[in-house]
Amino acid sequence: MTLELFFFYVYALVAVAGAIGLVAARQLVHAAMSFFATLLAVAALFLLMGSQFLAAMQLFVYGGAMTVLVLFALMFTGASPDGGKQTSRAIRWLGAIVAASFFILLAAAFASAGWMVSPSQPMSVEAIATIMFSRLVVPFEIAGLALTIALIGAIVLAREDDVLGNGELAEKVGGDA
Repeated sequence: MTLELFFFYVYALVAVAGAIGLVAARQLVHAAMSFFATLLAVAALFLLMGSQFLAAMQLFVYGGAMTVLVLFALMFTGASPDGGKQTSRAIRWLGAIVAASFFILLAAAFASAGWMVSPSQPMSVEAIATIMFSRLVVPFEIAGLALTIALIGAIVLAREDDVLGNGELAEKVGGDA
């Protein structure tokens, strides 16, 4: 067994364990941390494949930003730390059967697929950046602007709930006008 194959199995095991932890966690914060562990392991698998750019994007965009987004959503919505109401045992078994059936179907599809791997030319990060900031600069800037507007909107909505949700503060604001 080569060292690369050993690390592949380790990272694959971490990714699968994190995914199972995400689904099985009783507390939402623990589920978010399992989500982060899964995304981190997938980034490590991208590194093993020699795709540094995909690994960096996986780490920054999904591992960092999405995990923080999930944690902020938990904080802003006031979700209960225990994950809400409990599900019945029958629903859990039904979910496990559906998940196992989906896994078996997916494994059969992967096993029967004729995989044709064609050699491709690897692109450096510099080549990807050149394309991104020359031909794709307008969509890149529009995406940044849309994310900024969404962030400002989320802050405004959160602030309105704080001001209007507190009766004493709303009376002070209304009484001064």
